[in-house]
Amino acid sequence: MRVHAECYQCFIGQAIRSAKLHESDRYDLLKPVKNVVKVLQNIDIELPPPLISENVYGTIKKTLGIDDPYREIKKKYNDIALGYQEFMKKEILNSGNPLLFAIRLALAGNIIDFGSQVGKFDLESTIEDSIHNPLDLTNFDRFVVEIEKAKNVALLLDNAGEIVFDKILIETIKRLYPDANVSAIVRGGPIINDVTVEDAKYVGLDGVANVVDSGQVIPGFWPETASPLAKEVFNGADIVISKGQGNFETLSEIDDQRLYFLFLVKCNVVARYLGTKKFSKIFIKNDKRWERQRV
Repeated sequence: MRVHAECYQCFIGQAIRSAKLHESDRYDLLKPVKNVVKVLQNIDIELPPPLISENVYGTIKKTLGIDDPYREIKKKYNDIALGYQEFMKKEILNSGNPLLFAIRLALAGNIIDFGSQVGKFDLESTIEDSIHNPLDLTNFDRFVVEIEKAKNVALLLDNAGEIVFDKILIETIKRLYPDANVSAIVRGGPIINDVTVEDAKYVGLDGVANVVDSGQVIPGFWPETASPLAKEVFNGADIVISKGQGNFETLSEIDDQRLYFLFLVKCNVVARYLGTKKFSKIFIKNDKRWERQRV
């Protein structure tokens, strides 16, 4: 995906939301917004939005003088999500299709996002919706066929809090396919509420998967500039589960059919791109089905 007009609103919104976590004075709130506007005047609009976010969020952090403005929020939602662990494990074991159920729960966790235009969200109701209603776009049957043959599975992870749901998915995959080696790629440093190695270790993700940081401080994954180790894990995977809208935005136009995108549609730009509605539940193979809709 490339930058659209609505993306500017999202970039400026990131500045406002980040500033409000730490400032209340009118002038202090305006500073990061003004600096982000300066950055946006010279961006390459042919790049995926997450690549622009690197400079946008870097400017926000520099203006605020805080390396990780969302540190406390990430911890809060990691703790909230950890409270759902036993419920999720029980529901998955009691379901008729444990893998599909785990995927639905992992998708529900994707609502924990402070970098999108979602605004306020209700995790409980999102879980209920994911459990009781079908996915809107899915290639689950095809995924089952492919994962049965996979020796190496990689997950590109997205947000703190959400990673607890991903952890349960990984545990389910390893239980159903014990011969599969599972790795998880996280962000290379703090950006919005995206997951870092520190967050992954906090929820025990390193106990169920090989955790690797991307070497990139962007809310997505860009293979060209990833760290050598992240590239090795990504390139060596038979299946890659790309979690979250940010990873979709960076990888959607790459011709790589190992990719399965798992996320909630959180903005109208992505909804138009996929020809679906906002908040649609997506688990699809990267098979260029949306190519005719690209603009």
